[in-house]
This record gives sequence, structure tokens and C-alpha cells, in this order.
Amino acid sequence: MIAEYKMMWEARTWMKKNESFLPTWHAYVGYTLDLFDKFRNGADPEDVIRENGYDENLFYSWCDAGLVLGHLKGDGENVKSSSRMLKYFTKESEQCIGELLKEMIEMHMPALMNYPEMIETKQKNRFCGEEYGQTVAATSSLIEKKAFSYVYEDTAAQKPKWVLDVGCGTGGYLMKLARKMNKGMYVGVDISKEVVETARKKAKTRNLDHKVKFYYADIESWDVPHGMFDVIMMNNLLHYYSPDAREELFSKVSQYLSPNGTMIVITPLYLERGGQPFSAAFNCFMTAHDNLYPLPRREELVHDSEKAGLTLHSMKTIVKEGSWYYMSFKKS
Repeated sequence: MIAEYKMMWEARTWMKKNESFLPTWHAYVGYTLDLFDKFRNGADPEDVIRENGYDENLFYSWCDAGLVLGHLKGDGENVKSSSRMLKYFTKESEQCIGELLKEMIEMHMPALMNYPEMIETKQKNRFCGEEYGQTVAATSSLIEKKAFSYVYEDTAAQKPKWVLDVGCGTGGYLMKLARKMNKGMYVGVDISKEVVETARKKAKTRNLDHKVKFYYADIESWDVPHGMFDVIMMNNLLHYYSPDAREELFSKVSQYLSPNGTMIVITPLYLERGGQPFSAAFNCFMTAHDNLYPLPRREELVHDSEKAGLTLHSMKTIVKEGSWYYMSFKKS
């Protein structure tokens, strides 16, 4: 009897753990179809169904879940989105974080759900950077908001003539630096054509295209003079390199750095204290792909940098529970 009670209690505990996923799923659906915007000023779900050709049962179920969660307000006939969902999960909002949920549900979860099959068959997925380049760039920009003050502090101290961002995404760091520092030239390289085009358009719109340049290129084969850059950034990038290739990458970046130059790295660290659950889950996603690699440990980066003639200058926490860290290295 006691054993059966314990079994039921354990089952109940695991069932309750699933409740925490419901808000994430609901927000993801709402963001993907921009449903919260459709209820911005209040609307009858029946009208929204008719105007968009949605499945009635599925849509009403989504609305019911939203009312239970507080994502939507109303009586079922006149439904309105909460201010929080409008702020963070409508595509026109400048504070939208919907791409983070897209990354979690479309990229991470399918890979983790296929883990049993991959363990047995030894057949891994292959990550398509072109397909999810914009999503990765968008989620990286969330880290950028927290990390920029560190980047600016070290970059300003260097008084650079040339700054390089390897894997620049849509160029957020470079454009912020260019606007705030006024002096110097800022160069970004990325292997995603779509992301580079987006970055160029943003720079032109902000009247920064005269001093912020973006190139579609692979840093491993990019031909620029040695010692050209005073600051080189590599953010959210290291899991694309095997441990051996990462050592070679640090060596190449060191060659591009001017004497006493600074290399900046923003990355999640594996099993770093405080962010172990996230880094363990993130690492499972990485190892589920044959073209991604395990997250680096802090001691590995220190070792690789020293072999490249670089010394760890500072290390700061960006998001502790997410295991995200800022590291700067000085060329010896």
C-alpha cells in the first residue's frame, strides 16, 4: 500500500512538472501566428477564426489556455491580450523575445526528443545555420543587451582604430560601439548571407554604413593583414568549433590582433557554477548535431588562449543561471 502511494505521488509530481511548459507553448503559438496582436484591442475569437481561416476547435482551445494562464483577458466572447504578451510576444514590438521561444521549441526540443533514437543508432542531426540564422542572431541580441556595457568598457580602454566581430550576426555590438565611440572602423564577418544582408540594411538605415562594414566570409579563410585589429570579438560562436579547431581559431585571431590588443569572448560555459542545469541541457542539444560541438569549459579557454599568446584579463557573469559569461583576453 505504501509502495503504491509513493508511486502515485511520484507520478503526480512528474505530471505537475509539465504545467510549467504550458505558458511557454502558449506564448510560442501566439508569437508564431501573431495572435496576441489580433487581440490587441479586444476581439471575438469567432471573428478572428473567420477572418483567418483557422481551425475552430484548435483556436478555441488555445484561447481557453490563454485565459487560464492570464495571457488573455475576457469572458470568451470578447478577448483581449494582456499588456505583457503584447510587449514581449508581438512581432512589431521592439522588446519582443519570441525568437527565444522559437529557438527552444523548433530547434532544441526536437533534438532532445530524438535523443533515445540517436543514442541507439549513433545517427545525429545536422544543424542548418542558414535556416535558423535569424533566430540565433535574435536570441544572441538578448545577451547583447546585458553584455554591451562590458564590451564597451574594454573596447573604449583600448582606443581602437579597427574592431572586428567574428560571427557578427546582425551587427548589434558593432553598431552600438560605432555610435557611442564615434572614432574607428568596425568590421563584422558572418557565414550566413541572410544575416549579413540584414546587418548591412540596419547599418544603412542608421547612417552607419560609412564606418561599419559587414562581410560574408569564413574567418578561417579570410585574408586580412596580421596585427590589423585592436579589438576582436567572438560571441556565441565557440560551439561551432571542435576543441582542436577552437585552439587553431584562437591562434588565428591572435595573429589578427595588434600588439596589446584585446580579444572578447561571450559564451555559455559548461557546468560552470550557478548555471549547471542550463549548460547541461544546452550541451545535450549541441552533442545531438554532427556539426556542433560541446560547450567549452573555462579552463579549456584559458589553455587555448595561453597557447595563442593571450592572457585572461577579466571574466564577468552575464546571466548566471544561463551560464553565460564575458571573458576578455590581452595579447601578451
